[in-house]
Amino acid sequence: MSDKLTVGDRIWLCGGYDMEPKWLGSGKGYFGRVVSFIPGQNDTPAAVVKLEKPITVYNLTGDVVVLELRYVGAEWKNQATVHIELCGFMPEPKRWQERRQGEWIESHATCEKV
Repeated sequence: MSDKLTVGDRIWLCGGYDMEPKWLGSGKGYFGRVVSFIPGQNDTPAAVVKLEKPITVYNLTGDVVVLELRYVGAEWKNQATVHIELCGFMPEPKRWQERRQGEWIESHATCEKV
């Protein structure tokens, strides 16, 4: 198995900044599949993931998330710390600053290739 995250890879999304992150509800995490990479806020592309079940948090429900790497110099590997943007739509392949935006729901989640 390659250590680089690619389109089609199944991932497990969990954890967060708080001990009991609100975006997880009463669960432990979410499975999803990488459907594309789009321009990120900075130089590194963001991963677009279609979740196997929707997330509901802050009166928003969606089954698509955009993941941005948390740390400068980080790369898309088997495991990464990410920001999560929850979308009720499929985002355009444009930078966050130039496209319709979802809701930022977590700043320190773990994305792990499974």
